[in-house]
Amino acid sequence: MLRVLVLLSLNIVAISAFASPPNFGKYDGTAAILDLNTSKKETFNQKRADERLSPCSTFKILNSIISLDAKALKDENETIKWDGAVREYDAWNRNHDMRSAISVSTVWFYQELARRVGAKRMQEGVEAAKYGNMDTSKTLMDFWLGGGSLRVSANEQVDFLSRMMSGKLPFSPRSIAVTKEIMTVEKGDGYTLGGKTGSCGGAGWFVGFVEDVGGTKVFAFNIKGDGANGVEAKKIAIKYLKTFKPSEATPILRH
Repeated sequence: MLRVLVLLSLNIVAISAFASPPNFGKYDGTAAILDLNTSKKETFNQKRADERLSPCSTFKILNSIISLDAKALKDENETIKWDGAVREYDAWNRNHDMRSAISVSTVWFYQELARRVGAKRMQEGVEAAKYGNMDTSKTLMDFWLGGGSLRVSANEQVDFLSRMMSGKLPFSPRSIAVTKEIMTVEKGDGYTLGGKTGSCGGAGWFVGFVEDVGGTKVFAFNIKGDGANGVEAKKIAIKYLKTFKPSEATPILRH
């Protein structure tokens, strides 16, 4: 699914506590947010936050880490040549490196990385990361997409992201640092917003992190229902992240 970037003007404001629940509108939504400095976690719609769904293109985060660690490509700047097959989105129909591929969620690029990594090493990487149900059996080219075998919940996404941001994943620091850099959506004066959308199987994801002078928060938003996709999930997440109450504590995003 093509990740359409939502253009936003972001400034800094401080927060002391989580705001009221996100406005999921017509969607069946859930969100989990964890402050890594205070270990405070807020979960909205707990039952849904435990529901395992396909990670869709949010798996590109872990795919990037595993691929870099396995040296499936020289580095993040290596270009993989487009095979000439015309696909759904024009932005996919060209050569890509990791940075450009993740920015428009180019499926064929990450399928090629998975092919280079191989089924055995990919399964080992997913198990090492303790990612969701850790099932990559169906199949190497699409186990993370709608009809695939891999499933993950919003709470598990946050757990994975917290270990990624805390340096507690069993992968090289460089692989994790590069992945954090290529998934960065926006940087401003004293903050960084990183995230990845995902859309498949009637669901939409936006997962990621916010780093600022007060520390780091990781989050996972998921929506289901008619019209649910990653772009919609991202809009809901960004709108919510801008509603935190002012204080002299941790700065975070505000429109």
